[in-house]
Amino acid sequence: MRFINNIIFYIVIYLIMEKLLIIACIVTFVFTIFKVIEMKYVSKQWTPLKYVIRDAVMVFGSAVTGLFVFFQINGSINDLLNVVTDSKALNLNTTQIFTDEPGF
Repeated sequence: MRFINNIIFYIVIYLIMEKLLIIACIVTFVFTIFKVIEMKYVSKQWTPLKYVIRDAVMVFGSAVTGLFVFFQINGSINDLLNVVTDSKALNLNTTQIFTDEPGF
């Protein structure tokens, strides 16, 4: 039984990390695009590629760390998306009400 619990735990961690890495990659990609646009149109000076890659790696690490902490504190990706989209959706699986006669 403990072996099955460990397998389930690792599957859940893998699924959380997969979503976390996808979001972090998207954030890093958007940052890199904005960095190139900034170099081309705003500063009109191209910096060496190693500095752009260094900044992208720092953004990726920051995004992974921030998302990991968020998921450990708040829970799921749905909570993050509700904050981003300003949605007022309730998770009905966790909302419980008492509808029977009290037992005392």
